[in-house]
Amino acid sequence: MFNYWIRHRLLWTIFASTFIAVIASCIFIYPYISHKAEIYNSQSVYKKSNIDFIVPEPSFEQTQSLEGENGIKKVFPFYLTKTVVKVKTESRSTTVLLSDDFEDINYTMYNNRRLIRKAASKYKNSILVDWQFCKDTSAKIGDSIIFTLNGQNVEFRIYAIYETNSIYDGGAIIAQINDDQKKSIQQNSNNSGYSGMYVIANNYNLCKLYLTNDYRPLGRLKARDMFENDIQYQRHYDAIMSSGFANEITDFRVKENQFDKSNSTLLIWVGGGLAILLIIVFNIAMSRRGCEKVYFAKYCIPKGINVKVYYNASFVFEAIGFCIIYFISLFIRICISKIYIPRASYGIWPIVIPVFAIIGEIVSLLINYFTISTIEEDK
Repeated sequence: MFNYWIRHRLLWTIFASTFIAVIASCIFIYPYISHKAEIYNSQSVYKKSNIDFIVPEPSFEQTQSLEGENGIKKVFPFYLTKTVVKVKTESRSTTVLLSDDFEDINYTMYNNRRLIRKAASKYKNSILVDWQFCKDTSAKIGDSIIFTLNGQNVEFRIYAIYETNSIYDGGAIIAQINDDQKKSIQQNSNNSGYSGMYVIANNYNLCKLYLTNDYRPLGRLKARDMFENDIQYQRHYDAIMSSGFANEITDFRVKENQFDKSNSTLLIWVGGGLAILLIIVFNIAMSRRGCEKVYFAKYCIPKGINVKVYYNASFVFEAIGFCIIYFISLFIRICISKIYIPRASYGIWPIVIPVFAIIGEIVSLLINYFTISTIEEDK
């Protein structure tokens, strides 16, 4: 009977298992995982870093004096630029963060909780990148990154890859610059400070009150010699000192709540139900074919041949084949995803549909057993 099953049903079983498994994984389970990953990525940068605020353009003096005052625990100042970077033969425009001090890097979104992988040891010119950058450029650990800084090409090597820095469109990379590079940036800048700074608070309410009411981005103050006279400079100075900058400050706790969304599992249950239905319909259709129904009823069962072996083989092959194809197709779909999908996005939900499929196979097997019993009683 097993040889008969190979000749008459194996090809149809492979086709049906493949079709149902691919449909279930790509149309029903992957959208759930993908949507959950989008929620995870939008929240991760806010929930899994110690940053409380992003503040615009502090002066060099401000970054030295703010810590320990007004509820501020730490500040991490940085330069920011949008430039074309080259990795191997790939080039793309990306956000580049530059810092002269990585001592407090673990307070930022480039911390161990968001780390995906890193090299065994640091390189001389290490650079930290995020998943989106690697996806867009096919970059990996140890690859060189080249971009222009102060009119000169600089080369870094990828030391670590982190979850996507979703604060910046398309992700971001961050590099540590030396004193000479920092001085060159200062000399070529019209401002007297950094592009921004991440603020870590030890008293959130007090820190927020200060930043939204009293903070002034003194890095925007231009030097006196850039103005024709004192009156023009005073106007420039007064404009900065009298303005409010609360709308330019990013509050991580507010953002975290904005991205706090639920993810419906309805599609998974629909997919599981559809898998059961298609498997039962397929088995019923196969059992009612002439080459099975007529042959078994007229030639096998009257002779006492055990027809159940045929359906047992179908049950085992369909159940195992479905699970293998289902997980392979889901794995491939996740690998080619355009967004970072962490393991936290999976949960137990990917196994729900295979469980439904096995239930469908059991029901189909029982139906076939019942059909055989009915034929045996008629005989």
